Amino acid sequence: MNNDLFCTIIIPIYQVERYIGKCLKSVMAQSFTKGVECILVNDCTKDESVRIAQKLIDEYRGEISFHIINRPKNGGLSAARNTGILQAGGDYLYFLDSDDYITPDCIEVLERTSRKFPKAQIVQAGAQATSSGFEYLSLKSKKLREYSEDTEYIKREMLMAHFPPTAWNKLVKRKWLLENHLFFKEGLLHEDDYWNFFAAKFVSAYAIYKEETYMYNIRPGSITQAPNEQNIRSRLISASDFMDNIDDLCRHEQLAVVYKLLIADYRVLPGKESRNYLPLFTRLKSMCGVFGKIAIFFVLFFPKGILRNRLAKLFHDKIIPRLI
Repeated sequence: MNNDLFCTIIIPIYQVERYIGKCLKSVMAQSFTKGVECILVNDCTKDESVRIAQKLIDEYRGEISFHIINRPKNGGLSAARNTGILQAGGDYLYFLDSDDYITPDCIEVLERTSRKFPKAQIVQAGAQATSSGFEYLSLKSKKLREYSEDTEYIKREMLMAHFPPTAWNKLVKRKWLLENHLFFKEGLLHEDDYWNFFAAKFVSAYAIYKEETYMYNIRPGSITQAPNEQNIRSRLISASDFMDNIDDLCRHEQLAVVYKLLIADYRVLPGKESRNYLPLFTRLKSMCGVFGKIAIFFVLFFPKGILRNRLAKLFHDKIIPRLI
Protein backbone atom coordinates (compact mmCIF):
# COMPACT_ATOMS: atom_id res chain seq x y z
CA MET A 1 0.00 0.00 0.00
CA ASN A 2 1.13 3.53 -0.76
CA ASN A 3 1.52 5.10 2.70
CA ASP A 4 1.10 8.57 1.19
CA LEU A 5 -2.39 7.70 -0.03
CA PHE A 6 -4.87 8.78 2.61
CA CYS A 7 -8.14 7.47 1.20
CA THR A 8 -9.79 5.82 -1.76
CA ILE A 9 -13.27 6.95 -2.76
CA ILE A 10 -15.15 4.05 -4.37
CA ILE A 11 -18.04 4.80 -6.72
CA PRO A 12 -19.92 1.92 -8.42
CA ILE A 13 -21.46 2.88 -11.77
CA TYR A 14 -24.56 1.33 -13.29
CA GLN A 15 -27.31 3.11 -15.24
CA VAL A 16 -26.77 6.52 -13.63
CA GLU A 17 -26.19 8.82 -16.59
CA ARG A 18 -28.55 11.41 -15.07
CA TYR A 19 -26.65 11.52 -11.79
CA ILE A 20 -22.99 10.58 -12.27
CA GLY A 21 -21.98 14.08 -13.37
CA LYS A 22 -23.18 15.74 -10.17
CA CYS A 23 -21.70 12.94 -8.07
CA LEU A 24 -18.29 13.14 -9.72
CA LYS A 25 -18.20 16.94 -9.68
CA SER A 26 -18.82 16.86 -5.92
CA VAL A 27 -15.68 14.72 -5.55
CA MET A 28 -13.67 17.03 -7.79
CA ALA A 29 -14.80 20.02 -5.69
CA GLN A 30 -13.36 18.64 -2.44
CA SER A 31 -11.36 21.09 -0.32
CA PHE A 32 -9.06 18.24 0.79
CA THR A 33 -7.36 16.49 -2.12
CA LYS A 34 -3.92 15.46 -0.88
CA GLY A 35 -3.48 11.69 -0.96
CA VAL A 36 -6.97 11.07 -2.34
CA GLU A 37 -7.80 8.69 -5.18
CA CYS A 38 -11.20 7.90 -6.66
CA ILE A 39 -12.00 4.53 -8.21
CA LEU A 40 -15.08 4.32 -10.41
CA VAL A 41 -16.22 0.74 -10.98
CA ASN A 42 -18.11 0.22 -14.22
CA ASP A 43 -20.52 -2.63 -13.48
CA CYS A 44 -21.28 -3.15 -17.18
CA THR A 45 -23.58 -0.16 -17.41
CA LYS A 46 -25.56 0.06 -20.65
CA ASP A 47 -26.03 3.82 -20.73
CA GLU A 48 -23.71 6.83 -21.14
CA SER A 49 -22.55 6.94 -17.51
CA VAL A 50 -18.95 5.94 -18.18
CA ARG A 51 -18.59 8.27 -21.15
CA ILE A 52 -19.85 11.19 -19.04
CA ALA A 53 -17.46 10.25 -16.22
CA GLN A 54 -14.49 9.90 -18.56
CA LYS A 55 -15.13 13.32 -20.10
CA LEU A 56 -15.17 14.96 -16.68
CA ILE A 57 -11.99 13.14 -15.67
CA ASP A 58 -10.22 14.23 -18.87
CA GLU A 59 -11.12 17.84 -18.12
CA TYR A 60 -10.13 17.68 -14.44
CA ARG A 61 -6.89 19.44 -13.41
CA GLY A 62 -6.82 18.80 -9.66
CA GLU A 63 -4.78 16.55 -7.37
CA ILE A 64 -7.24 13.67 -6.98
CA SER A 65 -6.25 10.60 -8.98
CA PHE A 66 -9.19 9.06 -10.88
CA HIS A 67 -9.36 5.52 -12.26
CA ILE A 68 -12.15 3.69 -14.07
CA ILE A 69 -12.21 -0.09 -13.62
CA ASN A 70 -14.38 -2.17 -15.94
CA ARG A 71 -15.89 -5.33 -14.52
CA PRO A 72 -16.23 -8.23 -16.99
CA LYS A 73 -19.87 -8.82 -16.04
CA ASN A 74 -22.60 -7.14 -14.05
CA GLY A 75 -22.56 -8.21 -10.40
CA GLY A 76 -24.54 -5.56 -8.55
CA LEU A 77 -23.58 -2.92 -6.02
CA SER A 78 -21.83 -5.30 -3.61
CA ALA A 79 -19.68 -6.85 -6.32
CA ALA A 80 -18.71 -3.42 -7.64
CA ARG A 81 -17.73 -2.25 -4.16
CA ASN A 82 -15.68 -5.39 -3.60
CA THR A 83 -13.85 -4.77 -6.87
CA GLY A 84 -13.04 -1.27 -5.67
CA ILE A 85 -11.82 -2.52 -2.31
CA LEU A 86 -9.37 -4.92 -3.93
CA GLN A 87 -8.00 -2.18 -6.19
CA ALA A 88 -7.85 0.52 -3.53
CA GLY A 89 -4.56 1.85 -2.19
CA GLY A 90 -5.74 4.28 0.48
CA ASP A 91 -5.40 3.78 4.21
CA TYR A 92 -9.12 4.53 4.39
CA LEU A 93 -12.02 3.63 2.11
CA TYR A 94 -14.94 5.95 1.43
CA PHE A 95 -17.99 4.50 -0.34
CA LEU A 96 -20.07 6.90 -2.42
CA ASP A 97 -23.10 5.80 -4.44
CA SER A 98 -23.18 7.25 -7.92
CA ASP A 99 -26.62 8.85 -7.62
CA ASP A 100 -25.63 10.71 -4.45
CA TYR A 101 -23.18 13.54 -3.83
CA ILE A 102 -21.06 15.01 -1.05
CA THR A 103 -20.40 18.47 0.37
CA PRO A 104 -17.13 20.24 -0.59
CA ASP A 105 -15.68 19.80 2.92
CA CYS A 106 -16.70 16.14 3.31
CA ILE A 107 -13.29 14.47 3.06
CA GLU A 108 -11.61 17.36 4.87
CA VAL A 109 -13.72 17.11 8.03
CA LEU A 110 -13.56 13.32 8.05
CA GLU A 111 -9.76 13.45 7.62
CA ARG A 112 -9.52 15.94 10.49
CA THR A 113 -11.67 13.67 12.67
CA SER A 114 -9.53 10.64 11.78
CA ARG A 115 -6.38 12.52 12.84
CA LYS A 116 -8.06 13.50 16.09
CA PHE A 117 -9.02 9.86 16.75
CA PRO A 118 -6.42 7.75 14.91
CA LYS A 119 -7.54 4.46 16.49
CA ALA A 120 -11.04 4.69 15.01
CA GLN A 121 -11.69 1.99 12.40
CA ILE A 122 -14.82 3.86 11.31
CA VAL A 123 -15.23 7.64 11.11
CA GLN A 124 -18.78 8.67 10.21
CA ALA A 125 -20.53 11.95 9.42
CA GLY A 126 -24.20 12.82 9.17
CA ALA A 127 -26.27 12.73 5.99
CA GLN A 128 -29.41 14.27 4.58
CA ALA A 129 -31.94 12.71 2.21
CA THR A 130 -33.85 14.37 -0.59
CA SER A 131 -37.13 12.96 0.76
CA SER A 132 -38.66 12.74 4.22
CA GLY A 133 -38.54 9.54 6.24
CA PHE A 134 -34.78 9.30 6.47
CA GLU A 135 -34.17 11.59 9.42
CA TYR A 136 -32.21 8.82 11.14
CA LEU A 137 -29.32 9.65 8.81
CA SER A 138 -28.71 12.92 10.65
CA LEU A 139 -26.48 12.94 13.72
CA LYS A 140 -27.17 16.50 14.84
CA SER A 141 -29.86 15.79 17.43
CA LYS A 142 -28.54 12.45 18.63
CA LYS A 143 -26.80 12.19 22.00
CA LEU A 144 -23.88 10.18 20.73
CA ARG A 145 -20.28 10.18 21.89
CA GLU A 146 -17.88 11.87 19.51
CA TYR A 147 -15.49 8.98 20.07
CA SER A 148 -15.63 5.66 21.87
CA GLU A 149 -13.53 2.57 22.46
CA ASP A 150 -16.34 0.87 24.38
CA THR A 151 -17.10 -2.12 22.13
CA GLU A 152 -20.48 -2.82 23.74
CA TYR A 153 -21.59 0.79 23.29
CA ILE A 154 -20.38 0.88 19.68
CA LYS A 155 -22.03 -2.40 18.75
CA ARG A 156 -25.32 -1.43 20.38
CA GLU A 157 -25.45 1.95 18.64
CA MET A 158 -24.64 0.35 15.27
CA LEU A 159 -27.28 -2.38 15.62
CA MET A 160 -29.93 0.06 16.85
CA ALA A 161 -29.15 2.34 13.87
CA HIS A 162 -28.22 5.28 16.10
CA PHE A 163 -25.08 5.21 14.00
CA PRO A 164 -26.78 5.11 10.57
CA PRO A 165 -26.34 1.57 9.15
CA THR A 166 -24.99 2.68 5.79
CA ALA A 167 -21.67 1.76 4.25
CA TRP A 168 -21.41 5.17 2.60
CA ASN A 169 -20.34 8.43 4.25
CA LYS A 170 -17.81 6.67 6.42
CA LEU A 171 -14.05 6.52 6.41
CA VAL A 172 -13.33 2.83 6.93
CA LYS A 173 -9.82 1.61 7.65
CA ARG A 174 -8.95 -0.66 4.75
CA LYS A 175 -6.52 -2.84 6.73
CA TRP A 176 -9.18 -3.46 9.39
CA LEU A 177 -11.78 -4.32 6.75
CA LEU A 178 -9.49 -6.79 5.02
CA GLU A 179 -8.31 -8.42 8.26
CA ASN A 180 -11.91 -9.11 9.26
CA HIS A 181 -13.06 -10.14 5.75
CA LEU A 182 -15.76 -7.47 5.71
CA PHE A 183 -16.51 -7.63 2.02
CA PHE A 184 -20.06 -7.02 0.84
CA LYS A 185 -22.26 -10.08 0.33
CA GLU A 186 -23.04 -10.26 -3.35
CA GLY A 187 -26.47 -10.85 -4.81
CA LEU A 188 -28.45 -9.20 -2.00
CA LEU A 189 -30.55 -6.08 -1.67
CA HIS A 190 -30.11 -4.05 1.52
CA GLU A 191 -26.40 -4.91 1.44
CA ASP A 192 -25.53 -2.04 3.79
CA ASP A 193 -27.67 -3.49 6.59
CA TYR A 194 -25.98 -6.85 6.10
CA TRP A 195 -22.50 -5.30 6.15
CA ASN A 196 -23.34 -3.21 9.21
CA PHE A 197 -24.42 -6.27 11.22
CA PHE A 198 -21.09 -8.01 10.72
CA ALA A 199 -18.95 -4.87 10.91
CA ALA A 200 -20.44 -4.23 14.36
CA LYS A 201 -18.77 -7.40 15.61
CA PHE A 202 -15.27 -6.11 14.98
CA VAL A 203 -15.24 -2.37 15.68
CA SER A 204 -13.24 -1.39 18.74
CA ALA A 205 -13.01 2.37 18.11
CA TYR A 206 -15.62 4.62 16.45
CA ALA A 207 -15.65 8.36 15.78
CA ILE A 208 -18.33 10.67 14.41
CA TYR A 209 -18.59 14.15 12.96
CA LYS A 210 -22.15 15.37 13.56
CA GLU A 211 -22.54 17.77 10.65
CA GLU A 212 -24.05 16.52 7.39
CA THR A 213 -21.61 15.89 4.54
CA TYR A 214 -23.60 13.56 2.28
CA MET A 215 -26.76 13.98 0.23
CA TYR A 216 -28.71 10.74 -0.16
CA ASN A 217 -30.73 11.02 -3.35
CA ILE A 218 -34.04 9.15 -3.22
CA ARG A 219 -34.98 8.44 -6.82
CA PRO A 220 -37.57 6.18 -8.46
CA GLY A 221 -36.16 2.68 -8.81
CA SER A 222 -33.01 3.38 -6.80
CA ILE A 223 -34.07 1.21 -3.86
CA THR A 224 -36.75 -1.42 -3.47
CA GLN A 225 -39.15 -0.66 -0.66
CA ALA A 226 -42.06 -2.94 -1.53
CA PRO A 227 -41.53 -6.69 -1.19
CA ASN A 228 -40.62 -8.48 -4.41
CA GLU A 229 -38.88 -11.76 -5.13
CA GLN A 230 -35.33 -10.44 -4.75
CA ASN A 231 -36.24 -8.33 -1.74
CA ILE A 232 -37.83 -11.31 0.02
CA ARG A 233 -34.92 -13.59 -0.85
CA SER A 234 -32.47 -11.01 0.50
CA ARG A 235 -34.30 -10.65 3.81
CA LEU A 236 -34.59 -14.41 4.30
CA ILE A 237 -30.88 -14.95 3.60
CA SER A 238 -29.88 -12.05 5.84
CA ALA A 239 -32.09 -13.19 8.74
CA SER A 240 -30.75 -16.75 8.49
CA ASP A 241 -27.12 -15.59 8.33
CA PHE A 242 -27.64 -13.23 11.26
CA MET A 243 -29.09 -16.00 13.43
CA ASP A 244 -26.13 -18.21 12.51
CA ASN A 245 -23.83 -15.53 13.90
CA ILE A 246 -25.49 -14.32 17.11
CA ASP A 247 -22.89 -13.84 19.85
CA ASP A 248 -23.09 -12.92 23.53
CA LEU A 249 -22.18 -9.24 23.21
CA CYS A 250 -25.42 -7.28 22.58
CA ARG A 251 -27.35 -10.51 22.00
CA HIS A 252 -30.67 -8.75 22.61
CA GLU A 253 -29.94 -6.09 19.98
CA GLN A 254 -28.87 -8.71 17.42
CA LEU A 255 -32.10 -10.65 17.88
CA ALA A 256 -34.07 -7.40 17.59
CA VAL A 257 -32.40 -6.72 14.23
CA VAL A 258 -33.54 -10.15 13.00
CA TYR A 259 -37.10 -9.56 14.22
CA LYS A 260 -37.40 -6.18 12.51
CA LEU A 261 -36.01 -7.67 9.32
CA LEU A 262 -38.63 -10.44 9.30
CA ILE A 263 -41.67 -8.43 10.39
CA ALA A 264 -41.11 -5.73 7.74
CA ASP A 265 -42.24 -8.04 4.95
CA TYR A 266 -44.28 -10.63 6.86
CA ARG A 267 -47.06 -8.22 7.82
CA VAL A 268 -47.64 -7.00 4.24
CA LEU A 269 -47.21 -10.23 2.27
CA PRO A 270 -50.21 -12.42 1.40
CA GLY A 271 -50.52 -15.64 3.38
CA LYS A 272 -48.99 -17.96 0.80
CA GLU A 273 -45.84 -15.87 0.34
CA SER A 274 -45.43 -15.12 4.04
CA ARG A 275 -45.19 -18.83 4.91
CA ASN A 276 -41.51 -18.76 3.98
CA TYR A 277 -40.98 -16.55 7.02
CA LEU A 278 -42.55 -18.93 9.53
CA PRO A 279 -39.53 -21.28 9.98
CA LEU A 280 -37.31 -18.26 10.65
CA PHE A 281 -39.78 -16.81 13.16
CA THR A 282 -39.87 -20.22 14.86
CA ARG A 283 -36.09 -20.33 14.99
CA LEU A 284 -35.93 -16.78 16.32
CA LYS A 285 -38.50 -17.60 18.99
CA SER A 286 -36.34 -20.48 20.20
CA MET A 287 -33.45 -18.06 20.73
CA CYS A 288 -35.46 -15.53 22.75
CA GLY A 289 -36.36 -15.28 26.40
CA VAL A 290 -39.86 -15.71 27.81
CA PHE A 291 -41.16 -12.26 26.80
CA GLY A 292 -39.71 -12.62 23.31
CA LYS A 293 -41.33 -16.02 22.85
CA ILE A 294 -44.70 -14.64 23.92
CA ALA A 295 -44.38 -11.58 21.68
CA ILE A 296 -43.54 -13.63 18.58
CA PHE A 297 -46.36 -16.09 19.36
CA PHE A 298 -48.89 -13.26 19.28
CA VAL A 299 -47.37 -11.81 16.10
CA LEU A 300 -47.98 -15.13 14.34
CA PHE A 301 -51.39 -15.58 15.96
CA PHE A 302 -52.95 -12.23 15.02
CA PRO A 303 -54.59 -11.77 11.59
CA LYS A 304 -52.51 -9.85 9.04
CA GLY A 305 -55.04 -7.02 8.98
CA ILE A 306 -54.32 -6.24 12.62
CA LEU A 307 -50.57 -6.33 12.03
CA ARG A 308 -50.95 -3.65 9.33
CA ASN A 309 -52.81 -1.27 11.64
CA ARG A 310 -50.82 1.93 12.30
CA LEU A 311 -50.77 1.48 16.08
CA ALA A 312 -49.94 -2.20 15.70
CA LYS A 313 -47.04 -1.33 13.40
CA LEU A 314 -45.73 1.12 15.99
CA PHE A 315 -46.03 -1.59 18.65
CA HIS A 316 -44.19 -4.16 16.52
CA ASP A 317 -41.47 -1.74 15.45
CA LYS A 318 -40.80 -0.04 18.79
CA ILE A 319 -42.04 -2.22 21.67
CA ILE A 320 -41.58 -5.83 20.65
CA PRO A 321 -37.89 -5.38 19.69
CA ARG A 322 -37.29 -4.33 23.30
CA LEU A 323 -38.86 -7.57 24.53
CA ILE A 324 -37.03 -9.94 22.19
